[in-house]
Amino acid sequence: MTYVHFDAEDLKKNALPAALGCVCFPVPLIFCPKSRLGRFCANQGLILLLAYIAVQIAFSVLGVVAGWIPLIGWAIKLAGVLARAAIVLTGFYLAWQTYNKKPMRAPYVGDFDLIH
Repeated sequence: MTYVHFDAEDLKKNALPAALGCVCFPVPLIFCPKSRLGRFCANQGLILLLAYIAVQIAFSVLGVVAGWIPLIGWAIKLAGVLARAAIVLTGFYLAWQTYNKKPMRAPYVGDFDLIH
């Protein structure tokens, strides 16, 4: 995870709505649409949401395909729950870091810019 630097005034003024954007991406687009920090955090939240959906779909398909095998089906369900929990906890961690004025990118997927 890499830290991203923003204007001190932007951090002070928009830290809370931007932090909420890491968990619920439309919040900073509504409350601080012109803020560079707000758009950054909305982007991170959107990327995490898309990652969550992709993981949900992947593990649902795996569950249908191999879920009927006793031990493997259980392991697939557990891995899916842990993967989704990791994504949600990452969102909360990014929100906490942003609120503490140290915004950072999500690991592995945070370099994509969907919201400019």
